[in-house]
Amino acid sequence: MFRHVVCFRLKAEEKGKAAEAREKLLSLTAISEVRNIEVGLDSLKSPRSYDVILIADFDNMDDYKIYDTHELHQPVRRFMHSIVETSVSVDYSIE
Repeated sequence: MFRHVVCFRLKAEEKGKAAEAREKLLSLTAISEVRNIEVGLDSLKSPRSYDVILIADFDNMDDYKIYDTHELHQPVRRFMHSIVETSVSVDYSIE
């Protein structure tokens, strides 16, 4: 299995769009290569917190690459880029 994890910190003026971001990210389950998607919104609101987390699982890295370039992913990516101040990611294989 291959896991894709991204934490998003939204721009100050876009913080109100966290729930919309969650819904758009969850819509990516329509891509057949996606095995599971979990999206969480930050509860603590600490200074070091990120606002949204995406955890997506795939059978393998090749399926992730299909997802990454999939036509359904592109508008979600554009939306996220428009509201995100910064993001961090970790991608790894699960034995």
